[in-house]
Amino acid sequence: MAEDEAAEVPPEPVPSLTEQELQTRLGIFEEIFKGYEALEVKQKSMAERREKEAPPPPNEDGEGQEPPEVTPNIALAYSELNFQVVADLVDLVKDKCGPMYPGQGVFLDFGSGCGKLCLAAALLHPFQKVIGVEALQSLNDIEAQVQAKYAEVELPDGMVKPEISFVKGDFVSEFDGILEPIAPEATFAIAVATTFGDPEMQAVAKLAQKMPQGASLFLVTQKLEESLVVDVNRNPRQRRSVATKKALAKRGVEPTGIEIELEPAENDPNGWRLKDTVPLELEWGTTNCYLYKKYSYPYCDAHDICMATPLEAEDQTVVPAFYMSPTTVVYLDDLAEREVEVSKTAPFCEESRKKAVSIYEQKVTAAKTKAGERNSEAVAEALAHVRAENETFAQDGNLNYKLEEASDTAKLLEALISANGLPASEAKVAQFMGAQWLNACGQVDAETTGKIPEAQLPGVWGKVKTGFAQYIEGRLTELKEFGVAKPEDAVAKPEELQEYV
Repeated sequence: MAEDEAAEVPPEPVPSLTEQELQTRLGIFEEIFKGYEALEVKQKSMAERREKEAPPPPNEDGEGQEPPEVTPNIALAYSELNFQVVADLVDLVKDKCGPMYPGQGVFLDFGSGCGKLCLAAALLHPFQKVIGVEALQSLNDIEAQVQAKYAEVELPDGMVKPEISFVKGDFVSEFDGILEPIAPEATFAIAVATTFGDPEMQAVAKLAQKMPQGASLFLVTQKLEESLVVDVNRNPRQRRSVATKKALAKRGVEPTGIEIELEPAENDPNGWRLKDTVPLELEWGTTNCYLYKKYSYPYCDAHDICMATPLEAEDQTVVPAFYMSPTTVVYLDDLAEREVEVSKTAPFCEESRKKAVSIYEQKVTAAKTKAGERNSEAVAEALAHVRAENETFAQDGNLNYKLEEASDTAKLLEALISANGLPASEAKVAQFMGAQWLNACGQVDAETTGKIPEAQLPGVWGKVKTGFAQYIEGRLTELKEFGVAKPEDAVAKPEELQEYV
């Protein structure tokens, strides 16, 4: 039984490396790649590409003619990311796409060059496997030499050596044989797509469609095909037009007193969200690296804001909540942060924002109003509740407000919280309101005696409720700001790269 319980303990996420660990791994990386300078590798790449594009030798009739100038295929141009950049990208995935675990996940680099990116990935994180795909034989030869060196190198104690596999082939023309079998296992893929043309980007799109849910994808310079990227606000005018016609069944007339419910935007049910845009310094200038993560509907991470339909809602009312799973949420206005089951969750789109802001503005108004109501009555009722058990409580007219020192004061606060309609037994409610209570009492107790006059309780309780109203207002600010910021794009111009490729 004990063995079964031990087997169920989930693995610990792999943390970011320390500076010392990074330097150790960088030393190993540089030792393996000693003698493979970037310029030399680039020249090998260019020579082979020129040879591939060279025209056939002239026939007898054309003897003596000058052959046309050969322009190598720019899509196969050699480029590399340095070790520190790869380390930063791995940390970015951990931060933006969730934790990474030891021995899990397949790293894939398509267009792997001489294997530098693959080796960096293997040294930076204990992946299950690292795979590189490269079309050029000259670079594949270097990869084989690097792989042999990697197999022989001794790593420091505690450092895992993931398996590295290099595949020679054209991921465009040989997609079905090379990438299709790998794609369902590829949880972390990267492509330096700066010089990719349409065929290469179509192959990227095919790979993205077949990668598993939760996978991360980095693209340098170019973005993922638009149809694969989740946009919950796509085509708002067309969707509103359709919804209006549906509500009225009459074209060209705006409904009065009828709420227009827009249909969800069309998105791939297993789509990618752009999680971050990172500027990168390459040898020819600055470009962007785009980080995507793959989701299923409703395209949420835990604690993202979503719209939830309560189980008991007869009219299918939707309310804002923090997404926890496809069937559970924490309602945005629940101070206790209880995870509850719901009948449905939906993405938080612009229409959801408008509805949620309207709901919360009403709640903020009500909370502010309530903060000024029934203070004296609520305090009197709470005091009576406590004194029913302890007649001598605050008999001298002064109250010890330190909760950890006086159990009856804790009972008083619990009664006051209940008078405000909040679940006093919930630990997070008690913690939040307790902090508000101590702060409000401290403002009255200028001499820090630890006590306040009983006559001051209505004013103190009013400040506590005002703090609660401010909490609700803070959640309203979250609603207004969630998802508004858009990363800026920078588009590299391939013609600027010609002299470098």
